[in-house]
Amino acid sequence: MDAVPEHAVTVVAGASVDPVCQMEVGDDLVAMHEGTAYYFCSEMCEELFVEMPDDYLVTVCLVCKSEDVFTPIESENTISSTWQDNTYHFCTEDHRTAFIADPAGYFLHTMWGIPAWLYYSSIAFILILSFGIFEWFTPNSEQHTKNSVMQSRLRILEVAWIEKVLQHNATRFLIRLAFVIIFVLVIAAGLFGSQLAANNIAPLLTWTIWWGGLILVILYAGTIWCYLCPWDAIADWIEGMRFWGAKKEGLGLGLKVPKRWQNIWPAIILFILLTWLELGFSVTMNPRMTAWLALGITALAIICAFIFEKKAFCRYACPVGRIIGIYSLFAPTEVRAKDPEVCRGCRTQSCFKGNTQGEACPTSLYIPAIGENTNCLTCMECTKSCEVNNVALNTRPWGTDLSNEHRVRHDEAWLALLLLVLAAFHGLTMTGIWRDMLSGLQERTGFSHMIVFSGAMLVLMVVPCLLYAILVGFSFQLGGASTFTYRDYFIRYSYALLPIALFYHLAHNCEHLLMEGQKIIPLLSDPFGWEWNLFGMANETLAPLINIKTLWFVQVTLVVVGHIYSLWVAQGIALRMFPQGRSLRSQLPMLIAMILFSLLSLWLLKQPMEMRSSAM
Repeated sequence: MDAVPEHAVTVVAGASVDPVCQMEVGDDLVAMHEGTAYYFCSEMCEELFVEMPDDYLVTVCLVCKSEDVFTPIESENTISSTWQDNTYHFCTEDHRTAFIADPAGYFLHTMWGIPAWLYYSSIAFILILSFGIFEWFTPNSEQHTKNSVMQSRLRILEVAWIEKVLQHNATRFLIRLAFVIIFVLVIAAGLFGSQLAANNIAPLLTWTIWWGGLILVILYAGTIWCYLCPWDAIADWIEGMRFWGAKKEGLGLGLKVPKRWQNIWPAIILFILLTWLELGFSVTMNPRMTAWLALGITALAIICAFIFEKKAFCRYACPVGRIIGIYSLFAPTEVRAKDPEVCRGCRTQSCFKGNTQGEACPTSLYIPAIGENTNCLTCMECTKSCEVNNVALNTRPWGTDLSNEHRVRHDEAWLALLLLVLAAFHGLTMTGIWRDMLSGLQERTGFSHMIVFSGAMLVLMVVPCLLYAILVGFSFQLGGASTFTYRDYFIRYSYALLPIALFYHLAHNCEHLLMEGQKIIPLLSDPFGWEWNLFGMANETLAPLINIKTLWFVQVTLVVVGHIYSLWVAQGIALRMFPQGRSLRSQLPMLIAMILFSLLSLWLLKQPMEMRSSAM
């Protein structure tokens, strides 16, 4: 291996392929071998290449390579398979078959970091230290409540031009129209474009850009997605027969949602079903299935709009909206009354009932009674209908709703728990460990892939929920006598899991967004994969937006922040249920659970992770 003389290397903008892990990389790390420059994602990959360059430069069987066996392929070998416009050769027909069954699984990258024992023990220490600090600086529940109430607010609508823009009927229409156009592009590309995910804008725009970015949007703007949602816009325009302004008469029946359906279990069931479809059928790599899934959700929104009053789909059945709603308990924005005393003297209640200026609240909220973000869609209709201009759009500290006493529900508790469980499950399914486990189960049982996958998903959903139930039981016993029941414990402590789920979701999604998001640029020039070049960038190859080492530290930071917030929320919950001494004891099982999940989170993030657009 030669040294890298500065004059010998010509750095070319764009991305190259790391010969060790097959990942697209920039030009940060480079090594010369026999006069050729090779680029790497990390120092570890560079060291492996420097040590054994010939192992990585010959044509090898990818299946063997995944098992750290470098089997050279002779030039006359004809056992091959083409995927994403590239041809790969294999040592045996069995290995070719294995590759065809899961091609993306053989293009992985690994996050190289500090020794496992060091960061695991460090994170555990940080969490224990944070737990002690919270206990030290919050001596009693009265002080905790006082601190929560005294949190500051900044009223965004006091900026005159912002208020004027948001209250104008054309504003929301134009924003929704833009997103509907993008939505139609995704549908058209998915249905009629190339079915190679690498050449079609639908999968990348949906699963990497939108879903990856949505969690980040929630962190800063709460339920703002509901303001511009294309599913709701299309249903609203069709049923209401108008594009803006207060609805007078619509085409829908306007039936009330039956009492037994007035919960978010429909959304929870749809969320589980969509997760099963996404992961079991590899929807993220299938343009046509992505389009049909989007159309299916649109159809549900339209059907609900024609049958039920207001926005029943948004309130009870939309899995995306309900996930946004419960995560928004942590968000730093809120819609509230400026002065609740003014509302108490109001006789019209126009924010709730609507008038000629603005519609009735689509989720039947009365502004002065709102105590949390969960069901507010941030549609801003109340700012139009309120005759005394008493509605505020505020910024606030993160986690405000969770730190205060707020309304709790058993269905929301289950959603919070399942968000944590399925976020971890989602990360697990993108590792080689999961692929090997499923293959082993198929060999032992003889069942099909879908049966094995479905069974494994069910087990990995049920077992964590049972473990949580057991830990809550320990907390209940350690807390001692209380006016609260075990069910109260189960529900209330589940809300403390939300920051963990939210920040792990962020850590996982930022990998896709920052490592793959740049691929949207060439796809904008050729969204259908029809060899267009609309903006002259169809052939551009761009490097990831972040390198592996930086990404790893970002992810570790997010995991730690999420767990510290959860400890803070759990402490507030305990202080509202018990005196100081017993509240400390009751939190110990949850502290143990959070430390264990933090270790699991970091372990998952450190595993070789299959990218959604592998080999694009």
